[in-house]
Amino acid sequence: MRLLRVELTRLRWRRAVLLLLVACFVVPGLIFAVTAWDTRPVSAAELASAQRQVEQMRSDRDMARQIRSCEQHPERFGVGSADRCEATMGPQVSWFLSRSQLDLEAVSHDVGPTVVVILAGLLMLVGTTFAGADWNSGSMSNQLLFEPRRSRVWAAKATAVLLVALAVSAVVLTLLWVAFALLASSRGIDTAPEVTSFIRDESVRGVVLAAGAALGAFALTMLFRSTVATLGVLFAVTLVASIVLAALRISQQWYPHVNVAAWVLDGYQYSVRPPSSCGILVNQAQDCSGRRTVTLRDAGSYLGAFLALAVVLSAASFRRRDVP
Repeated sequence: MRLLRVELTRLRWRRAVLLLLVACFVVPGLIFAVTAWDTRPVSAAELASAQRQVEQMRSDRDMARQIRSCEQHPERFGVGSADRCEATMGPQVSWFLSRSQLDLEAVSHDVGPTVVVILAGLLMLVGTTFAGADWNSGSMSNQLLFEPRRSRVWAAKATAVLLVALAVSAVVLTLLWVAFALLASSRGIDTAPEVTSFIRDESVRGVVLAAGAALGAFALTMLFRSTVATLGVLFAVTLVASIVLAALRISQQWYPHVNVAAWVLDGYQYSVRPPSSCGILVNQAQDCSGRRTVTLRDAGSYLGAFLALAVVLSAASFRRRDVP
């Protein structure tokens, strides 16, 4: 515990770390402010006019036929169930307004994942900055003079990064959704219980993702002993990897960003080209929908495997390699 307290103190006194932690609060706050402004209420006259246009459009035969087709084959329209066809395929009041109303369900699928990814990115920088400073300054050898058991040193540093990432991401996401809930309440907008449940679960998964990202970045920096090298690897994984996989025509289920989305959103659907046999012979055992799903379990296994690999290699390297 004493060693952990020391590492937490060292982490707290890093100026770069403090700036990054401040950014973890400021950036989501700006996103909330922009969303609140963009969804400010419209006038009663505008709302009434939009509702009249929705009713007129719902009475259109083509629209009714499209909704019935969706209810019969929801998978073809990318809808999870038939009872969501009306809400998904049917006309919405927001179509006829100059700006959309605040909808926490839409916010949880758009703004929520964005904030989680931003938090993960900033906390990754916290982890790599904290570890890289020790190697760049040469203070790691001095620290091992006071505590020669390297496994304890590595574990204390990793735990400090993990605890800070867990606490910061949990506080930020809690404040964000409390602010959205208060905003919705002030505008007289009710939130369905299932939306509240989804936001809660999404936030928990977001905290786990952000903390895991910070730990992974710390582990890579302890492995490479260089902040620049870690940032290069992270850049390659987050941006270049998807481009390379796409060029090689690898299934999207192996794309990093697809698995991150599947983890945050509790599943993610992507498009594929149906087998050529679907156009010739209907085979009930064959999926011809053109949609595939990366489940939460798939994403957890994918991301967890990379994190475990980074941690194991980093801890083993720190124990065996000479420290200058």
